[in-house]
Amino acid sequence: MQLFRHLKNWLERKRLWEFVAYLFFGQLATVVNIIVHFLCMGVFHAHYMTATIISWFLANVFAFVTNKLWVFHAKSASRWAYWKQFLRFMFFRLFALGIDMSSMYLLREWVQLGNGLAKVLTQILVGVANYFFSKFLVFRKLP
Repeated sequence: MQLFRHLKNWLERKRLWEFVAYLFFGQLATVVNIIVHFLCMGVFHAHYMTATIISWFLANVFAFVTNKLWVFHAKSASRWAYWKQFLRFMFFRLFALGIDMSSMYLLREWVQLGNGLAKVLTQILVGVANYFFSKFLVFRKLP
């Protein structure tokens, strides 16, 4: 535990703790997405596209809560402010889905990259975009 505190303090001094927390909770959101997807298909016998929509939504709800509470430490002055922030978060996640889809198309069809490399590059782009959307447009600290 002492090692963790030392590492956290060092990362905070370097102003990297927020980004590391974002990456950590982002990976947990990916795990939520995968588990929910396979539960929907295996337990509830949902079609894979239905399972994908449900798992995407629940993973993003998980991401919103963890980003709000533990990454950006954002406060809401009212319920309305909370829901506005949630809707803004979901809007930018949908926008990022558009970036994901268009980047995959561009890299696969025009650049002729393989699926694996295209997906990795696209996920890096989407991850960085989501971080900036969240930090500067969703959970921004107002003066």
